[in-house]
Amino acid sequence: MSYSSELKEYLKRIEIKKNCCRRAFEAGLKLEKVEFQCERDCGCYLRGVFIACGSMTDPDKQYYVSFSGYGREIAAEALITCGINPLYGTRKGKKIVYLRENDAISDFLASVGASKNALGLLEISVINSMKREANRKNNADLANLDKTATASAEVRNAITEIMNHRDYKRLPEELKETAQLRLENPSLSLEELRLLHSKPISKSGLYHRLKKLAELSLKYR
Repeated sequence: MSYSSELKEYLKRIEIKKNCCRRAFEAGLKLEKVEFQCERDCGCYLRGVFIACGSMTDPDKQYYVSFSGYGREIAAEALITCGINPLYGTRKGKKIVYLRENDAISDFLASVGASKNALGLLEISVINSMKREANRKNNADLANLDKTATASAEVRNAITEIMNHRDYKRLPEELKETAQLRLENPSLSLEELRLLHSKPISKSGLYHRLKKLAELSLKYR
């Protein structure tokens, strides 16, 4: 059984105690208009309309509620009355009324009495949001690692070129130390590399030393 069918079966089993709410629900099932008498009538009416002409995709795959056929206009009015703004479009050449945003669908589920489904949708939304954030961070970390690896390789090549020339011996001792440490520790970050120096140096200072080494190597190319 599909998610939509299971939801409809659940909505059918909800007990309706007040006569006016029951009348609203039955009118919704028949796609007939009815005059609301209490604040819960609209939700009961919308519940009936959804059972009659609505559908909902599995939130694990996609957020989507739609109403088709003659009932779409009635559904649109009921949604607006319940404080939910519907969207309008076409599917397979036929006009539909639908909900796409997570908040709108959550409000819809709460209105028709499917609070459990609304909470489930919220949980799915939070999990998906966390997954997107984790993927974004992971992609950013991979991009930074790639930049760091590329920059490290470029600096090591530059240092190797300098070492192959006599001018290397005339370099200041601090530059020689940085050059040697970079060659010996190609995978370390600037923060990790600076801690290996014999004298304290800031990450910014280390960056400028490596930049200086790269600039010096340009003479030998």
